[in-house]
Amino acid sequence: MAEVVFRELAGRDGRFEVRSAGTAPGARRRLTTREVLRADVIAVMDAGQAALIRRDWPDQLGKVRVLGVPDDYDPGEGELRALLEPKLRALVAELEGRGVTG
Repeated sequence: MAEVVFRELAGRDGRFEVRSAGTAPGARRRLTTREVLRADVIAVMDAGQAALIRRDWPDQLGKVRVLGVPDDYDPGEGELRALLEPKLRALVAELEGRGVTG
């Protein structure tokens, strides 16, 4: 859901490359070292996910933005979208202000 909302807010003009990846063992697509190293920003839902990144890639922690949204919603839940939208709007504004693309 976060990827979908981010794309909607940032526009589909190709300024940003967005990928979803999970940190849980059963995630359909797991976060990899390659993705972490390649990313300018890594948005995570909660502090637990940030802790996993700190553990596995401590020198990349500066890229992490914790959205502060519990990661226990089903992707289609409207409440999740309502929680994500203002947080991702702020992230898009931050990235645009820094001139980050890709």
